[in-house]
Amino acid sequence: MSSASICPVTVSLALRPYQVDARDAIESAWMAGTQRPVVVLPTGAGKTVILSELAQRWVERHRLSAKQRVLILAHRDELIEQAAAKVRTMAPHLRVGIVKAERDNCTADVIVGSVQTLRQERRRHRIVHVGLVIVDECHHATADTYRIIMEHYGCFNAEGARAVGFTATLSRADGMALGEIWQDVVYTKGIAEMVREGYLVRPRGIRVQVSDLDLGRVRRSRGDYDGAALGKALEGSLAPEKVAIAYQEHASGRQGLLFAPTVSCAEVYGAALADAGLKSTLIHGMMPIGARRDALERFRQGDVQILSNCMVLTEGTDLPMVCTIVVAPPTKSQGLYTQMIGRGLRLWPGKIDALVLDVVGASARNALVTPVELFGESLAPIMQDQPAEQEIEALEEIELYTGEEVVTRTSEERLFIDGHMTAVEIDLFHNSRSAWRRTYGGIHFLPAGDRLIVLKPQDNGLWGVVWCHKYQRLSGWVAQDVADMGYAMAFAEANVSSSEQLTAARDRAWRVKPISEKQKGLARRYGITPSDAMRSGELSELLDMAIGSARIDPYLKPNWRR
Repeated sequence: MSSASICPVTVSLALRPYQVDARDAIESAWMAGTQRPVVVLPTGAGKTVILSELAQRWVERHRLSAKQRVLILAHRDELIEQAAAKVRTMAPHLRVGIVKAERDNCTADVIVGSVQTLRQERRRHRIVHVGLVIVDECHHATADTYRIIMEHYGCFNAEGARAVGFTATLSRADGMALGEIWQDVVYTKGIAEMVREGYLVRPRGIRVQVSDLDLGRVRRSRGDYDGAALGKALEGSLAPEKVAIAYQEHASGRQGLLFAPTVSCAEVYGAALADAGLKSTLIHGMMPIGARRDALERFRQGDVQILSNCMVLTEGTDLPMVCTIVVAPPTKSQGLYTQMIGRGLRLWPGKIDALVLDVVGASARNALVTPVELFGESLAPIMQDQPAEQEIEALEEIELYTGEEVVTRTSEERLFIDGHMTAVEIDLFHNSRSAWRRTYGGIHFLPAGDRLIVLKPQDNGLWGVVWCHKYQRLSGWVAQDVADMGYAMAFAEANVSSSEQLTAARDRAWRVKPISEKQKGLARRYGITPSDAMRSGELSELLDMAIGSARIDPYLKPNWRR
């Protein structure tokens, strides 16, 4: 497609309803005197979209004041780059900079800063006129590094900068008091609600029980199993082989993440998966950033099926194609468990659920958090011997994977093991009010007047939105590097002008009228023979598919043949 320099319609991305509610709750809290509110939303809910919206609104409202600048704090390279990219996408008119190591864009409107870099006083003093501090993954904010930065900008002083925290889990296994940092949870939305409303896929759990893994003998540290001791126990058990068997039987065609408590343990699991014929690669925090990015890119491209990682992918990495999670480290921490499972809940084309393979030892299974508990309306930090009544009612069938067979039991047996929850396919396009179409090669597009607005899968695993003219060699970008397919759709729909709504909306009255002579002529040109009973809207859909396929597939699906 040739490129036109100007897109005909200015894009303003509409937030999802709950994101608007979260934004309003934060701003209302500030107005009411709560200086440091916090929002709790699950992975995949679009926390970076909300923080981008807050940053944009703050800069626009305070551009002439002494507190005009926004500082976003993050502690990992992936989180820093992701936040900066999202703000640039949401507010392309703002200057967005990064302060990390040798990068020092300290005069931008919105600065994404590395916590490790800003613990240095001289780096903090270079960033002035900060009126708002946004903390991503704010459950880490009890650490001294965060406190020092927040104190520097006056976040604990009524005359200082406002602050807001975002996290998927406002809890810490070590029991440190987050209330010393954050004053009030002003908005929260659970995984169950997000699944019911179609924003996340449903988790489905299978327990991989390892008979020779005795968790009762594993040393504890800060309220959970000690990582090193747990790693040795797992390596010395049959867990790696059992997981490889379970993955082959239940997830052979799925991409997944495996979480292990140590690098050595992750290597052992990776070797077991490779022995079973599964393509796995290792990723851990001590790897050079370039090597880590390369592993992630190969996974996004589908060259790697399983990323075996030492707890580095619990936060901040957008891999929406993940549909299997192997929880190799048994844990008592609801927060950690939620973070691991959350990596698999994002929407992705063709994805209908998130399968959780949960490794446990027979002696301590009732002390663990499970997908059933995660999906429940109320979440208890440690499971008791008997499940709550509402959790029992949620289970229609329970599967226990022993490594040799699947034993099915009824819920009346009142055994608290991972529940098999019926998968419900999330159809984003069915729920849209716009008349989305799909080319013969499988590319989604929206007909809008003489234009086609296309969802373009990018090589980096993200989404682009482009428009092209139906008949002329004109095209242009609408948005690039969009992490979520739902937001890519929103960008496309927001790009439709009022005149183009005549064709882009699916509820227009002309769709039920008889076929026009103009439509009949187009149908003959594209080899379509309409039936006598066909209405205008039905033929329009066939024509859209034919025109869109001829215009789009040669560029985005060049090797596809009908």
